[in-house]
Amino acid sequence: MDHHYDIAIIGMGCAGSHVVQELIAQKTELSIVIIDDFKAQSLEKTWSYWEKGPGKWDHLIAQSWNKGLFKMPHETIELDLDSYLYKTLESRDFIAFAKAELKKASNFTLIEEQVHHVESDKEKGASKCVHVDYTTGTLTANLVLDSRIDPSFFKDSAVVTLQQHFKGWVIKTESKVFNPEVFTMMDYNLQDTGTTSFTYVLPYSTNEALVEFTYFSKDIVANEVYDEFLKTYIKENLQVKHYEITKTEQGIIPMSSYRFEQHNKARVYKIGTAGGWVKPSTGYSFKMSEKKAAQLVHNILHKKPLHHKMNSKRFRFYDDIMLDVLHSDNARGANVFHILYKKNSIKNIFSFLDEETVFKQELGIMFPMTSYAFIKSFFKKLF
Repeated sequence: MDHHYDIAIIGMGCAGSHVVQELIAQKTELSIVIIDDFKAQSLEKTWSYWEKGPGKWDHLIAQSWNKGLFKMPHETIELDLDSYLYKTLESRDFIAFAKAELKKASNFTLIEEQVHHVESDKEKGASKCVHVDYTTGTLTANLVLDSRIDPSFFKDSAVVTLQQHFKGWVIKTESKVFNPEVFTMMDYNLQDTGTTSFTYVLPYSTNEALVEFTYFSKDIVANEVYDEFLKTYIKENLQVKHYEITKTEQGIIPMSSYRFEQHNKARVYKIGTAGGWVKPSTGYSFKMSEKKAAQLVHNILHKKPLHHKMNSKRFRFYDDIMLDVLHSDNARGANVFHILYKKNSIKNIFSFLDEETVFKQELGIMFPMTSYAFIKSFFKKLF
């Protein structure tokens, strides 16, 4: 039997969960269906973000820090987060909480199946709704929020795209190795030559931490490469010989100048990575998704154009320049980020990455990074 809804949400990952919780928070009476193809392994992720002081997800976070480190071979920069906290939570906890909340709301329906086809009103001619085919049936909706990446993204060789790809181990050590008060944002003491690659460390206690080797690069590496760098870092940089791996996580996040919004239609709107909700120059998505979900829900409930205030051309321009610089000379990344963290307070950096600064502040952040590579990229993107 066919069913009709006001809104259909495809996928309940980071973006879908944020949209669901924002709709619930706004106490909407719209009928909403979520179609989510549940895969247990997809939930084994750590999502980290920064924000000022207490936040609405604090009951879910695994840990938070107000001090961090940025490390180069000959310099360690201490990051005093000031009014910010750096927080981390488990994706499975966040999604489980969102699903539990929607099940309390009578106007929300959850279908745990796979979507096979979405046919928009444009394709249906005079139809005023969207048809969604899933494994055991079909439904219609006035609006579909779709988190699936359009296949044409993977075929477009004209855009600048890097991959943030990583593998991390949560390890337990026999001795007290970590300072649980301080996390490591980037450690460039160990790198894969010719790439922007670094180690990221989130200490949960004195003998437990997530240790992750991360690339911002064009190409993915073999699984064994991550393992070798993790083993080397733990042995040589942490000086740890005996440890137990209690959890493994791995992922690939596109960092791209691709204009995902080109796939939005009158009644089908892309969200999450598929909608360009990942910050292209950093790969961070949790707080960006929260902000964009709030704006999107506001637009829906107040009958504004769905794209209203969803993107900033100015910050997209900055992201495009950074991506182009790292793409043209991937080994440059360590120096680029070193200058960024050395010449600016972490408070200003976070505000800039959150797209909350004004133009004068942005000039102050970008000017110390000016080099031939940045100038060349600036004019290339400008014209």
